[in-house]
Amino acid sequence: METQVNSNTQTLSVSFDFQVPFYDLDGIQMVWHGNYVKYMEDARERFGAKYGFEYLHIFNSGYTAPVVDLHIKYRNSARISETLRMTITYVPTRAAKMMFRYEIMRPSDNALIIEAETTQLFVSRSGEFEPTNPDFYAAWKERWNVGGSYDRK
Repeated sequence: METQVNSNTQTLSVSFDFQVPFYDLDGIQMVWHGNYVKYMEDARERFGAKYGFEYLHIFNSGYTAPVVDLHIKYRNSARISETLRMTITYVPTRAAKMMFRYEIMRPSDNALIIEAETTQLFVSRSGEFEPTNPDFYAAWKERWNVGGSYDRK
């Protein structure tokens, strides 16, 4: 069972609209299911840009952060040229991992398209799993008041 940090932490979230491009469609003119993962990755990059936690920051700190768990619930389909709204929210945890929740909805009718979650772990550049919060991650958590004082080396 995942232990969440206390309720005094702030919510870190990013929302943005985007339009479904033609090249993301499958043979039946709907967004191919695998492209939602690409949209989620775009959201992770926007989150990192807003909150100072880009992939290059992780890499330059000596780590990578591979996705080790991914769950998607497909609720509705999306089609070409529709405007969708992506929301990514950081899930605070005491553990040495990053967790995010994602929601894609269609603003024109408030239809929920997908709900998803990802978990990423820290791996050193030499390939070793990091079981405790790396110093750069603990400092980031403290900066944003999302449980940074836990599991520090």
